[in-house]
Amino acid sequence: MDSCIRGKTKVALFLGKYKGKVTSFSELVLRLDENRFDIIFIYFGGYDVERNLTQQIRRRVFCLFDRKQGRTFNLSILCKLVRILKEQKVDIIHCSSHECTVYGTLAAMIARTPVVLAHVRGLGRSRRLRRKLINLLLFRRINKLIPVAHKVKEDVLKNNWFLSADKLLVLENSVDYERFAEVAILKEDAKQMLDLPKEAFVYGTVGRLAPTKGLSYLIEAFAKVKQQMPSAQLIVVGEGRLRNELEQQAAGTSCADSIHFLGHRKNIPELLRAMDVFVLSSIAEGMPKAILEAMAAGIPCISTNVGGIPEIVTSRDVGLLVPARKVAALARAMISVANMSNDELAKLGEKAQDRVRQVYSHTVVIKRLENIYETEVTH
Repeated sequence: MDSCIRGKTKVALFLGKYKGKVTSFSELVLRLDENRFDIIFIYFGGYDVERNLTQQIRRRVFCLFDRKQGRTFNLSILCKLVRILKEQKVDIIHCSSHECTVYGTLAAMIARTPVVLAHVRGLGRSRRLRRKLINLLLFRRINKLIPVAHKVKEDVLKNNWFLSADKLLVLENSVDYERFAEVAILKEDAKQMLDLPKEAFVYGTVGRLAPTKGLSYLIEAFAKVKQQMPSAQLIVVGEGRLRNELEQQAAGTSCADSIHFLGHRKNIPELLRAMDVFVLSSIAEGMPKAILEAMAAGIPCISTNVGGIPEIVTSRDVGLLVPARKVAALARAMISVANMSNDELAKLGEKAQDRVRQVYSHTVVIKRLENIYETEVTH
């Protein structure tokens, strides 16, 4: 194979639209052994992404489209992608989403790129008939599907009857452990940064303000908690289409002045330090990075028992699980953690942190990704 002659395996990471930052998965790929792997990044679009990101990550970056991408299939994008795969002599194209998989698989067939990998990050991605038919055609040409959790793998197999289980390889999401574990700011200073009272017991969450995150249940549960814990505060980090609706819901509670919507923030590690408990109230998830980041920061976590979350929170030693959409159960869990002693809280945070370090850190997961690449390219 040409990659053997060159001495390196050429991998193209095919991503969606560039949104102004390097994703956690891109950070993981950047840790690949440079003596064995040559990485390029391909984006659908993004303003000036080729110049700006090339300087930032010191890798070749390609942009397929400089305007807003419509929902219809675009032949010019396919042709450009084929040209890049041929010119760069790519051995593996690793597609990060369904749209990338459609274009990436077709381009690989034309360019004769040997290996196609496709990530699957959430549940219910193959339930519609149209998607099933597309998958029926594409999956035959894909070497491996890579779900982020065993629950996601089960969902893919359930909704694609023609697939064999050996076509899927689970690769869990990972985080930059050191970035979240080694934050210098003290809890008191982090609270002061947010103008929160020093004595406040702070619950917090991070994520898109979207229906799947179940934030309306969290607000309702917090209102119950506040009745028993006057010092309780809730911070919500993130943006999304439900922000106005959620703010209106919060304003209608008796504790509106204790619920703080912080919007999009870049300093997540510092904000996590202000939290006494992290709460994830999602009604559907694949394997959420938000809880991995909170656990890496040593924050005790409460989460709903959905998707791949039970694969992360495997026992009460590392976190508490509650049923989704159950406000009373969520409120009870929030109160129970607040009633723990300082030693109990510290132990819970330490166990959570240790689990992420051993299983979900970039350092651990990168070795498994390298093994996937090497195994597939030599088949």
